[in-house]
Amino acid sequence: MLTIEKFKESDFEFEQIARIYNVVSHDDKDHPDDIKEAWEIRDKKKVKDKLLLYIDKNVVGFLAYVQGRDQNEKNCYFNIYLLPEHNGNGYRQLLFNKMLKEVNKFGCKRLYANIYEHNNYSEYEKMLIRNNFEVVLKIREYSLKLENFNVNNYKEIINLVEKKGIKFYNSRDEMSEFQDHYKKLEKLEWTYSQDFPAPEGTVITREPFKLWKKEQEIFENKHYGIEIIAVCNNQYIGSTDLHVYPKSDPYKAWTGGLGVIREYRRQGIATALKIKAIQALKDKGIKIIRTDNEENNPMYKININLGFKPEPFGIEYRKKIN
Repeated sequence: MLTIEKFKESDFEFEQIARIYNVVSHDDKDHPDDIKEAWEIRDKKKVKDKLLLYIDKNVVGFLAYVQGRDQNEKNCYFNIYLLPEHNGNGYRQLLFNKMLKEVNKFGCKRLYANIYEHNNYSEYEKMLIRNNFEVVLKIREYSLKLENFNVNNYKEIINLVEKKGIKFYNSRDEMSEFQDHYKKLEKLEWTYSQDFPAPEGTVITREPFKLWKKEQEIFENKHYGIEIIAVCNNQYIGSTDLHVYPKSDPYKAWTGGLGVIREYRRQGIATALKIKAIQALKDKGIKIIRTDNEENNPMYKININLGFKPEPFGIEYRKKIN
């Protein structure tokens, strides 16, 4: 019997969600504990839920969705994961139709879904197109095998930046006692993230500091690959953070963010941040780094120059409703 059930937060459901995700994903892996952890610290002011598709007692797919924050409160961001042996049966459409009824409760006006240019997502993409979704953003994806990286080839870049009085620190291990460290770091990330590209209809918003701090603590305690902060005259001017998930993929690091405040851009600081982070991760035994940027963002040139290789594009789809 085919049924759709709302998420009950049981260990069984977390395990099934991880199992299905790991089959469908073309690249990364997830672990039930990490999914549970992210769920527990969610912003409860926003609507967030999962719909599970059962055949008898077996979960064969799920849809995860979340309401946007603040100016994005009429947006819904979702994704559907379905075991490939069930393609062609209209199950994604069933999940999608069920979600539409749920998000109507908060007056949703726009739906967003993201996929990759990879065969694992081709059936999902067809469903989005049939439902009149349109492409609103393309993201370049890159990976770097650290065995091919030699920091000696980039020492001159670091030297040139440091001669300007800019210093680089390991955030967790060297800066925890700096005055107002976390407030300065959150402000830095918010400042440069406002320039990140976003699909039309989405506004970059600032999450509550309490939630940001909780996420930062989990990052530092459980998923800390490295975080490098650039400082000039006691001002935080740039940073990058990379996450490692020991339970699911212990030798791969994922870039969380990278940015420099406007008045310090085009001075090689972003490149230096990347080089410092890459070397720190290599020293820890990490084998691969993944990163991304919007397709027209000149940051991709830095990635290419550092030896990153292209991966399948990420594609953001949107549909206006009501």
